[in-house]
Amino acid sequence: MRRFFLLLAYIIFIGHCGSAQSQAAVSASEGGYGMLKTNIAVDYNHTWNRVDNGFSARASYEFFKNSKFTVTANARYQSVEANFRPGDLSDGFHAGEIGLNGVHIFGQTGVTSTFRSRLWGKPLMAMAMANAEWGQGGFARVSGLAMGILMLRANRDTQFGLGPLVMLNTSSKIPAFLVFMYRHRIDSRWLINLYGGMFGVDYTPSQRDMLSAGADVDVKSFYFKPYDERLPGKCRFTYTSFRPMVKYRRLLARNLYFTLQGGIAVKMSCRVNGVTGRTEYFNCRQKVAPFVQSGLSYTL
Repeated sequence: MRRFFLLLAYIIFIGHCGSAQSQAAVSASEGGYGMLKTNIAVDYNHTWNRVDNGFSARASYEFFKNSKFTVTANARYQSVEANFRPGDLSDGFHAGEIGLNGVHIFGQTGVTSTFRSRLWGKPLMAMAMANAEWGQGGFARVSGLAMGILMLRANRDTQFGLGPLVMLNTSSKIPAFLVFMYRHRIDSRWLINLYGGMFGVDYTPSQRDMLSAGADVDVKSFYFKPYDERLPGKCRFTYTSFRPMVKYRRLLARNLYFTLQGGIAVKMSCRVNGVTGRTEYFNCRQKVAPFVQSGLSYTL
């Protein structure tokens, strides 16, 4: 029952906090991105809704490390296709008239730094990220986040921690909030993971295979030029979905993994802002839709 209520609290937390927190949480936890010495990953997902055919490639490399600090360089490329129909956008906007439909790309480069210490006798981990973002029309903005987690419990089987997360130069209406993580190993095959924008109950039947049931938060963003006097010269589109899923991961070779996952995507937020500022110019409709995603990753 305790684990059930933890999951329920997580889902309620996701629903109330909305897409901005989810986007920051995903950035902070996604597949070890920016948190490992070397991490190269590509993936493709197909969702049967208006935002489709997502492709992502990301890489990170840790170039400095000592007993307390690490500094990692990060790069990311993402493309996504938008196919909105008349009536899908609010406030009388039409996707075809403002250049929202079509294939869009999003680029990001930056650095991630971590710090490990102790506070009140408990392990403390802090992280800071700074990223430069690109899209249609070239450079868009510099953004960042800072996060700290105090591990209230940390032993071989169970880790639980919480702390603040603050976003910098963001379009979020709530730029600071509380995040938490929970990890518990039931036995040699079963593991519960809850961190950032991800939750999963993992089953490992062999050294090469893993099955997982859970959910994550997926964020797709890009910049575009609408050429509409009602909108800024450059806008940022953000679609955030909550995705209950099942996942299979296979170790193909040393440090090389294949992942296949599928489930449903439930809209949390779909909106357009300026490059900076918190004004939402319009939002979009999205139905609950199935999705499938596959990927390869190489991690050291």
